[in-house]
This record gives sequence, C-alpha cells and structure tokens, in this order.
Amino acid sequence: MSYTIERPGEHPVARVPMVPVPPHPPLRRYYAEEDERQAFLNELFNRTAYQYRNIDKATGFGSGLWYRRKALREAGIQPGMQVLDVACGPGLVSQCARELVGPTGRVIGLDPSIGMLREAQKGPCRSLVRGIGEQLPFSDESFDFLSMGYALRHVSDLKTAFSEYRRVLKPGGILLLLDICRPRSPLLLSLSRFYIKTVMGIVFAASTGNRDMKTLMEYWWDTTEYCVPPQTILGALQEVGLTDCSLHELFNGLVRDYRAIRARNA
Repeated sequence: MSYTIERPGEHPVARVPMVPVPPHPPLRRYYAEEDERQAFLNELFNRTAYQYRNIDKATGFGSGLWYRRKALREAGIQPGMQVLDVACGPGLVSQCARELVGPTGRVIGLDPSIGMLREAQKGPCRSLVRGIGEQLPFSDESFDFLSMGYALRHVSDLKTAFSEYRRVLKPGGILLLLDICRPRSPLLLSLSRFYIKTVMGIVFAASTGNRDMKTLMEYWWDTTEYCVPPQTILGALQEVGLTDCSLHELFNGLVRDYRAIRARNA
C-alpha cells in the first residue's frame, strides 16, 4: 500500500463560533452514542468497501461515472487544478477528477476507512490520505477545487466541515458536494426507499453472503431520509463565509449537488 496515514488533529480545525449542525439526528439503531458513530462507520465501510463499485452501478444504473464527470465539469474543474476529494471512498470522484485535471493537475483522495483507501488504490488516483473532513491535514489555501461525493451525511457537524473546506481552498476555489437525497414526490420517495433499503440490501447480502451489506443499505437510506433539508445545508455554507452557494437537482430532488466558492478577497 502506498497511501499516507495522517493523524487527525495535526492541523487545528478552524473555529467557528456557531451552533453545530449535524446532517441528521443520531440513529440509535446503529450506534448508542454520537461519539461511537465514526467507529461504526469505519468498521462498516471496511467490511463492505470491496462491493462499493457494484453498489454504485446498481444505484446509478451504470451512470455514476458519467454523472460525476458532468457535475465536476459544470462546477468548474479545469486542467492543472489542485483537487481534494474528501470522503473519496473507492475513488470514483477522484478518478473522474484525475481525468479532467490532466497531467499538470493533482488529485488527493481523503477517507477515514482503510478498506475504502485500499479500493481507491486500485484506481488511477494514487495520492491517498487517511483522515476526516472535519480535521483536514492540509495547510491553508492548498486547493483550487474540493469535492465530496455522497458522504455529506457522514460528517459530525456541517459547519465544522464546511469551515475546514473553506480554509484549505484557495481564494476563488470551488466546492462541490454531491448527494443522494429524499425526493419531494411521495411516490418516488416510496420507490427509492424500497429499492435502496430493501431490494439492494437483500440482493447484496444474499449474493455476497455478507450481512453487513444489508446494514449498509439500510443505514444509507436512513441517513438519506432523515438528512437536514437543502436550506440548512446552503445556510451552513453561507455562514462559514462561502459565497455563490447554489443547489442543482434532478429527479425531483433525489440527486442533488451543492456548489460554493471561496471569495477571492476572503
């Protein structure tokens, strides 16, 4: 393995004197106390990371990489940029970003799960760091572009994470957050819940013999269903000093991306 292990806390989190905003209420079915959440997630992803690419193909019906490239381009990624992909998982967003920044750019993937970093190592992005979004082990103003793909639900506090993202972005730097969300349509909500939480959970658990696959899909849907509304996320982005905050969505809000910029004079 060639990824780098970084110890969270080596670089201080930017302090924002604001009320914390968790992305969803505690889900006691999965962990008893909030301080157990990160350990639960790390263990769950370590045990299921080897199937994550297949999960992505099943949930996106094969369009996952195409959509990631499209979102990155529309957000403003350019050749030669220095990019940080937070919660990179198996490296799917990192892979797309690497293609778009070209040989003159650089992409670093960061994730707290060793299992996910092992999977990411199989892709073209070889600059991988272990860490969490709330404590980024990088200097101020290090990146032109920061992405986070389908992992906003896993941070402990939106404002702490967003403050860190702003800190490591250069003036004029771009933030892109991809997310799967609760759709507004009651019919699409019911269909999505049944497909992700029930069908995919059963199919992946049965086909792999791994019970954790069912837990993963149930947890994924529960964090989707109970996630804070878009206005809360946009408000948190603005409150930490990011500008041009916007929301773009498809399929009645099932697929969303949030974009923001660190102002050049900030």
